[in-house]
Amino acid sequence: MRTNTMENDKTLPHITKADKSLQMRVGSGPLDEERVKKCQDVMNNFDGNFTQEAQKYLQELSQAIQTLRGSENYSDQARDTLAASVMQLKANGSTFGYSLIGNLANVMLSFLESISKVDKDVIDIIDAHHKTLSAIVAKDIKGDGGPVGQQMQEELNNVCKRYFAKRKAANAS
Repeated sequence: MRTNTMENDKTLPHITKADKSLQMRVGSGPLDEERVKKCQDVMNNFDGNFTQEAQKYLQELSQAIQTLRGSENYSDQARDTLAASVMQLKANGSTFGYSLIGNLANVMLSFLESISKVDKDVIDIIDAHHKTLSAIVAKDIKGDGGPVGQQMQEELNNVCKRYFAKRKAANAS
């Protein structure tokens, strides 16, 4: 949201009216059930190779990690670059029956959105996440991964919690 500064130096929000051109083209109200069913059938019968798509995003993530490892100065753009690939894995994994990939990417995306800056520990966490997702894709593990998948998700959550606890302790001293 943009802000306008007034003469008396108070900051007031600038309200931007929504563009309704898309709504005018597609209409409003309930969706046609038959169209929804057809869309769902396309999703359910997806015969493309999700692992090829996932490999593309994993490669982008790997390149971003390598670039960051070679740098001493991590910018906000670095976090956004990492998040873009993770976001694609989250959306596409969940959409095409690889919910473990989607769930793990969701945890990582939340982590990336919560950090204030990228540091060496963040890069190490992302690298471990990348290796985990790469193994899942290589073994073509669909669904939620069962108990092992749940354990992976819990451990990733725990890693993120330990990172924040470490940062909090470092800032307190």
